[in-house]
Amino acid sequence: MGPSWNTILTALLLSFPTFKLVQSCPNNCSGHGSCGTPGSVCTCFTGWDYTVDCSLRTCPYGPAWSDKAYATDAAHTSTECSGAGACNRRTGSCECFKGYEGSACHRSSCPNGCSGYGICMTLADAGVYFGKDYDSSTQHGGDGVGPSYSNWDAEAIGICACDWGSFGPDCSMKMCPKGDDPITTSQSNRQIRVHVASDGTGLTG
Repeated sequence: MGPSWNTILTALLLSFPTFKLVQSCPNNCSGHGSCGTPGSVCTCFTGWDYTVDCSLRTCPYGPAWSDKAYATDAAHTSTECSGAGACNRRTGSCECFKGYEGSACHRSSCPNGCSGYGICMTLADAGVYFGKDYDSSTQHGGDGVGPSYSNWDAEAIGICACDWGSFGPDCSMKMCPKGDDPITTSQSNRQIRVHVASDGTGLTG
C-alpha cells in the first residue's frame, strides 16, 4: 500500500523554502523620506510631511488671521498659510488670497501699493520710524526712535507711510496749502525762547 495523500501533501509543503513577509513603507516614501524600522512607517523630509507616504508638501506657517481663542486673551495660533491662502501641495508655496502677501500670507497688502506716493511698512516699523518720540523724564526730544510694538500683528498689518504732500490710506490724495484762519477770534500771541549754552565739551540747550 502506497503513501496517503495527506503524507504526500505534508512532504510537498515541507520541501518548499519558507519566506518572511516584510511590510514595506507606503509608496516607498515617494523618494521624499526614509523608511523606518520595522519598515512600515515613513519619516518624511522637512516640508514633505503632509501625507504618510511623503508625496505632498507642506507650506509655511504663520499666525492665523482669524481663529478661536485657545485661552484668555490668546488666539492666532500658527496655521498653514496663516489661514489666508491655499497651499500648493506640489510646490510647497502658499497662494495667497487677495489682500494678503508674504511666504505664509502673513502680511496684509497696502492699499493700491500706496499709489506710488508712499512706502508700505508694518506696524512695528511705522512705530519705530514715525511714532511719537518724546522723553517725558527730561522734557526734551527723544532719541529719534519711536516706540516699539510687538503684539501679534506687529509684522502682519501693512500701512502706507505717505510722501510729503500726499495722504489717505493709499496716499492717493494731495494736501492743499495750510495757514491760519484770518477770522479766528480769541487768539493770543506766544513767544518761544531758546537757551543755548556750553560746558566746554559741547553745546547744551
